[in-house]
Amino acid sequence: MPFSEIEDVGTTARRKLTPRRRLQVWEKTSGTCVLCERRIDGVRERWIVEHIRALELGGEDDLANMGPAHEACALVKTRNDHRQTAQAKRQKIQHIGAGISKRPLPFGKTSPWKRKLSGEIIPR
Repeated sequence: MPFSEIEDVGTTARRKLTPRRRLQVWEKTSGTCVLCERRIDGVRERWIVEHIRALELGGEDDLANMGPAHEACALVKTRNDHRQTAQAKRQKIQHIGAGISKRPLPFGKTSPWKRKLSGEIIPR
């Protein structure tokens, strides 16, 4: 069986958000929050441009992946995105064997003690 190529998604680079792009994002959804789907009062409520699929999870930095969101809604989503990213990194480290074991084998290579073939235990 041939080996399959593993593609690393990585983090997408973020471009500068100009006022023109911010307006395009607002007009795309007519001022509706992409997270809670409630109308945003642009004058009285704080809102930000949120990436629907986070850049650190492989989302693109284009208008199709952006939408306006209440600042509070975006804070909750960003917290969850960071949690998912950290879990994915931990899984990747474990999968490729790059992590250090929390329970090393007794008398293994990382142990300060060595057991000889005769059964004698000596310091390394």
